[in-house]
Amino acid sequence: MERIWRYALASAGPIASAGAQFLLSLALLRLLPPRDFGSFSFLLVTAQLMLGIWSALFCAPLLIAMTHRLIQDREATKAAILSVNLLAAVVVAIPIAAIGLAMKLPIDAAAMFALYTSTTLVRWVGRTDAFARGLPVRAMASDIAYAAALLLGIAIITISKQVSIGASFAILLVSALIGLLPLGRRYLSAQFAHWRWPDFSAYRETWRQHASWSLLGVVTTEITANSQVYLVTAIFGPAAFAPIAATALLIRPCSVAVNALSEYERAQMARSIGEDNAAGAHRSLIGFRWMLGIVWVATALATAALLIFAPRLLFPAHYSLQTLIVGASLWLLVAAVRFARAPESSLLQAGGAFRPLAFASVYSCVFSILGVLILLLAFGPLWSILGTLLGEIVFAAWTWREARRWVHGQSKLRQSIA
Repeated sequence: MERIWRYALASAGPIASAGAQFLLSLALLRLLPPRDFGSFSFLLVTAQLMLGIWSALFCAPLLIAMTHRLIQDREATKAAILSVNLLAAVVVAIPIAAIGLAMKLPIDAAAMFALYTSTTLVRWVGRTDAFARGLPVRAMASDIAYAAALLLGIAIITISKQVSIGASFAILLVSALIGLLPLGRRYLSAQFAHWRWPDFSAYRETWRQHASWSLLGVVTTEITANSQVYLVTAIFGPAAFAPIAATALLIRPCSVAVNALSEYERAQMARSIGEDNAAGAHRSLIGFRWMLGIVWVATALATAALLIFAPRLLFPAHYSLQTLIVGASLWLLVAAVRFARAPESSLLQAGGAFRPLAFASVYSCVFSILGVLILLLAFGPLWSILGTLLGEIVFAAWTWREARRWVHGQSKLRQSIA
């Protein structure tokens, strides 16, 4: 019962925020033409990529710095991470806006998208800080505040019928700003008011030990997971990507669960490893796997029921039923493989083993790119999802192997110390 409560607490915020974003995507799916919906979905994938990069550069190192007992000066390391985080979040708005303009967005919409992304990155690090300090309620409150503001915005554009990509990103920006407030004065002060120039050079050690390998892993993981997004959009345009994005909405619960529970369990595993509690880390891994299995089965059953009995409840008529069934089935297979590797991946991250995890994603992204490109050119955009599945299978197999090696190495280390 205690574990179920922990998972409910960890998932409540992400489920609320992801649910609100799902409703926004659903509204735009019905109200925007396929090309505009494809553009919006592609830009959200870009923002998600930035969250992954931030997790590598700042979130994972921050979690290790604040939970591992071997870190000597935790506050100095945290100050360095937060200082570089703020500067990077400001700078990254420029290329993000350029991507929006390249997608032929109006200037105001591109600016809103860039500011939303930068604000979300700062909020993302704040959530990690809350988890690392043992305050998951703050992270949950941030997510719920973000979701509540987003739902209000969705209601406004739905009632007013003033729907555009620019208005959608404006609503996302305001919601992200509101989501910062529950993170608390301590974090906001440390992030915005107490950074110093010397902290930037202090980040160098964090980069060398953790962030560089973690970044390599995140970028190649993104290629494995979303190569079809970039290739389909680049070769065939946003309209061709729209059916892929539409069917991907059906596995959104899986994405929410794996992200939320990974973040929570990674923190639990990091504490267990920092306390030399191997049994605790193993319990987290097993419980994590069972919960992911339950989520996948529930999502698969709900998806099947929707497509059999009421497919037009979510999808407009210009998305054929055959396309929806094929896309949903392929995405469910992808989600199953991602779930299978998620516990071991979180264990390696919690232990600071970013290098072997990075190599796992490097090898898998090669298979993913080649598979997506071949299937895309041979069978069309929808079947390119199978290329992603191939990359995920390679990623999972390599991650399992590296996790076993790491656990064995830690066991030998404990024996030698004893």
